[in-house]
Amino acid sequence: MAWPGPALDAAPMDGRRHDQRGGRRPLRTAQGTPSRRPSLVPRRQLAVLVLALAATWVVLVFGRALNEADVVEERAAAARAENAALRARLEAGREEVALIQDDEFVRLQARAYGLGERGERVFALRPGAPDPEPIVPLGAAASPAAPQTPLEDWLDLLFGSDQRGAAGPPGAGGTPGED
Repeated sequence: MAWPGPALDAAPMDGRRHDQRGGRRPLRTAQGTPSRRPSLVPRRQLAVLVLALAATWVVLVFGRALNEADVVEERAAAARAENAALRARLEAGREEVALIQDDEFVRLQARAYGLGERGERVFALRPGAPDPEPIVPLGAAASPAAPQTPLEDWLDLLFGSDQRGAAGPPGAGGTPGED
């Protein structure tokens, strides 16, 4: 039996025929138009969809980068403010150290501890000592204050000093209808 030759080589097995230019032609339907597989999404719509997704991705990536940059800028501003506050505290501390090391301050503190100058007498008030009487300026009449009881002090505090000496509770004295 002889090899059939070029007749079998010319016809492909998938049922399509070769074009005269060497390409394959699609099978024809009964109406004579080439049959195409129905596609769910046309190529143009698919390209637009891919471009829209890529653009959305780029926008999201740059938006995230801008958000991170904003957060970093806020942290830097907070660090600058904290740094300025610490510098101010440091300067105040340096001024205080300079004041403490001053000879005048050392002498004043020594007098507070009872280490005064020669000829000074050291004295201190006992803890819990009463306050001294107020000094009345010259020419002013000294008002002799009668000692008050704690009840009178409370009444003065609550109702004022003008109620002392009034007969009865506040609002009870006087003519009817004055309230």
